[in-house]
Amino acid sequence: MQACYIQRYGGPEVVQVGVLPAPTPGAGELVFRMEAASVNPVDFKTRNGMLRALQSYRMPAILGNDAAGVVTALGPGVEGFAVGDRVAARLDKARMGAFAEFVPARQQDLAKIPAGVDFAPAAAVALAGLTAWQCLTEVLQVAPGERVLIHAGGGGVGHLAIQLAKGLGAQVTTTASAASHDWLRELGADVCVDYRQADFRNECAPFDAVLDTMGGETLLRSITHTRRGGRVVSIGDLPTPEIAAEFAKPWLAPVFWLLSRKPRAAARAQGVAYRYWFMREDGAQLALLLDKIARGELRVKIDRELPLAQAPEALRISETGGVHGKLAVLP
Repeated sequence: MQACYIQRYGGPEVVQVGVLPAPTPGAGELVFRMEAASVNPVDFKTRNGMLRALQSYRMPAILGNDAAGVVTALGPGVEGFAVGDRVAARLDKARMGAFAEFVPARQQDLAKIPAGVDFAPAAAVALAGLTAWQCLTEVLQVAPGERVLIHAGGGGVGHLAIQLAKGLGAQVTTTASAASHDWLRELGADVCVDYRQADFRNECAPFDAVLDTMGGETLLRSITHTRRGGRVVSIGDLPTPEIAAEFAKPWLAPVFWLLSRKPRAAARAQGVAYRYWFMREDGAQLALLLDKIARGELRVKIDRELPLAQAPEALRISETGGVHGKLAVLP
């Protein structure tokens, strides 16, 4: 089968497209024919080895973390799915493999795609949508009427988080370039701040909760502009010690404690709860998000679609930024 893969970690030059053996499903797994996959920042971070401490891969490693398609084979013990089903998944972190003609997946990571939902948005909502949903509902625990700041509202996670936070009853502020403001207001943003022209701290009162996608100084400013007793979660900074336990690598906890000391110290001084979040695979939550798409409650913007042969170019575009919504890879 055709696949986009790496033989070693490195820059864009290590990404290849070529023929690799097609997968066969193991116990509790199935294989589906990929009809769409989506591109996420974790893809180029995996390629360049940034995440090796948490998760390393046997080479050749097929890239891509979420995909949608049609089931072609079932492994032993699979229940609730049949050959021919339309499915989507955020794949097991330990395996990846979305950028390929055929994709293996664990049944617990899968959700059936409702009628009327196309493959591209089904794939694109998996990782980004689960990230947004878990941050908003599990970490920030957003309640109706709360003031929520979402950074980079025009990005893959951001544009979904705006809609999900609004659905939870929040008052939503987002940072984005001015060109995106009309679109983001259509999605539900109450206030849009042009990060190129203004500091959100001068434009808005302190927030109850913040979803940070940027890290660094943006995260530190966000913490200091959150009310005492508020909550901040980051997907753009360095991991906090909890992540070591979640990946069953307790020896990394002291490293993450050191790397995350600045935002944790700022949060303590401000009286704010803070942590980094690395989303988990969850087929039931993905089914909920797909149902929201089917009911018109969640819109997934596909910035552009590229064929599998151009997956390396899709990764390059993702890494350089400027994407509105999501990039999709098609067979």
